[in-house]
Amino acid sequence: MIDSEDELLISTSNRKRPGRPKNEVWQHFNTIPADSTNGKKDLHSGAACKFCKQKWSRGKTSEMIAHLALQCPKPPPPEVRALYLEILNNGSFDDNDDDNSSKRSKPYKQSKITNHVERLTVTDDKQRRCSRALTKFFVTCGVPLWIVENPFFIDYSKELCPGFQVPKRTILSTTMINVETATVIAEMKKKLSNETNLTLGLDGWTSPAGQSLYIFLIMISDGKEYIHSLKNFSKNSHTGEFLKNEIIKVIEEVGAEKFCSIVSDHASNVVLAKNLVSTKYPHIFPIRCIAHHINLLSSDIIKLNWATNIITCCKKIVTFFKQSHAGGAILQQKIVENMIKGGGLKKYVITRWTTAYDCTDSIIRCKNALKQILENESQLLNLEIISILRKQNFFKNVKDLRTILLPIKKAIINLEHKSTTLADCFINLVIMATAIKELSQTSNQNFSKECQNVFDKRWKEFNFDYYLLAYFLHPKYRDTGLQINTFRIICEKALSIWKLLGGREKSANELIAQISNYSLKSKPYDFEFVTGIHTVKNWWLMCKQQNNHIQKLALLMASIVPSNASCERYFSILGWYMNKRRTSLNCSLLQNMLQMHAYYVSNISNEIKHAYKELSSRSMGVIHKVGYPLLSRSRILSDTNMLT
Repeated sequence: MIDSEDELLISTSNRKRPGRPKNEVWQHFNTIPADSTNGKKDLHSGAACKFCKQKWSRGKTSEMIAHLALQCPKPPPPEVRALYLEILNNGSFDDNDDDNSSKRSKPYKQSKITNHVERLTVTDDKQRRCSRALTKFFVTCGVPLWIVENPFFIDYSKELCPGFQVPKRTILSTTMINVETATVIAEMKKKLSNETNLTLGLDGWTSPAGQSLYIFLIMISDGKEYIHSLKNFSKNSHTGEFLKNEIIKVIEEVGAEKFCSIVSDHASNVVLAKNLVSTKYPHIFPIRCIAHHINLLSSDIIKLNWATNIITCCKKIVTFFKQSHAGGAILQQKIVENMIKGGGLKKYVITRWTTAYDCTDSIIRCKNALKQILENESQLLNLEIISILRKQNFFKNVKDLRTILLPIKKAIINLEHKSTTLADCFINLVIMATAIKELSQTSNQNFSKECQNVFDKRWKEFNFDYYLLAYFLHPKYRDTGLQINTFRIICEKALSIWKLLGGREKSANELIAQISNYSLKSKPYDFEFVTGIHTVKNWWLMCKQQNNHIQKLALLMASIVPSNASCERYFSILGWYMNKRRTSLNCSLLQNMLQMHAYYVSNISNEIKHAYKELSSRSMGVIHKVGYPLLSRSRILSDTNMLT
């Protein structure tokens, strides 16, 4: 007598059934007998994973293979997962139990003469290539998957290629995306196998559905990024210990020896997690996101009373003209008449970096338009807006605040790119520090002093020694503009890092000697660095010698990615995916789509086959490379006392 559900599953799985044999993947699943009570003739057995016990009312080969290869929360043995990841990558499985591949007899139809004008069939290879291109289109463009079943989309596809079989939505969201994800993962592993000095970025986000999602992003110094995983931690307590364990899982899966840093914001639990990981792996440095840190500086300034009052007034003006139809229309008309460039009024959003500057700048740009409305169309304004615009020093104060926020905005924009290095952090911080020191030129002396106090407080929290060492080891700059006493600081930081990398006393002494020769431009460090021809990496690889410790250190410092802004960009993409009409996307599907998106963008030159062969990531607004006109100046720190 069968007493349990497990015994029932085993007994039914051992029962022989007529027809073609099942795929070998079924050996890792228990068979659930089909429900014959619903009166349907076309019955299919269900499946239950032997590892995680997840069940399906209908076991489909493609979904079961994808589950073992990508999704099983209690992973099967590594050899099993590797086998089915390879099978999924190659597409070498029989998908005969899927709706889209069922072969049913079709009634005979008389051939039409139009059949001889265009071919109504395509080769299997073309069907596969078109399906891959379709998958890329839906994922990278954020098009809802149900569009694939829209009659107009089907008609459009048939007009382009009558023989192409448009897949069903369920096949697109499962088989096609799973197969493409397996290909992306295989390519990602192949590329990462040859890389060293990787940076791991992580950040958390609350989705529109209320889920706590964390991104683990692998960043390479050349600007390429790969999503390792997207994890739902809604049921977990986000303690430092928990995050540490999750970070270590990611690091050890890729290879701990390949990483050199972890970058994130400065939330207390994340800081603790990074420090715990660094304790276990001393060669992995905890780095604070430079863009996020500078944004905190901007927030601190906005919280000062004088700035808060000005921003509040600006927000009231912007809100009024955004909500008033008549006022907004007149303002737009005045903007056109006065040929004001840059658009209309901009909102200030706390969570959007640089919007404080954008808000104040828009008020100054629209100054003439606002004054004309105040003089000629005051009946459209309420008393509060009239009172603000008539204040004697309102526009002057807004202009002063804009002057203060401008260097902060420039620093954030320059440092949130994928190609940002520690040397860039040093240069932009010095430029920003110089600008803030010159705030005494503004009319509000007390506020200028408060800003400088805020900056001094935040300055102590920067990873400044890392930035200074990276600047020195950049062959374009070396010790240009640095004060004499900074050389000792550089050597001390280099020795502390070298010790964490496992260096001994002998190699440490050799390293200091090499740093000295590098500073003096002695051989083999006498090559000139030519911008546009050399990169930091290939320049250092030219410098060959025995026990080349400085080369190892320089390549390490040049490889650290100090900005975690890419995680914020991917959260924006997730928000793009999870709109009001796509609330049913689960975390596993979101991870697959995000992995594909990141890989396609990072390798866009290889993924675009036909359109815009000269297309680059910059053209798509994804990878931004900004030239720094101030980097070529020889005098950087000579006028400041930041390092004394």
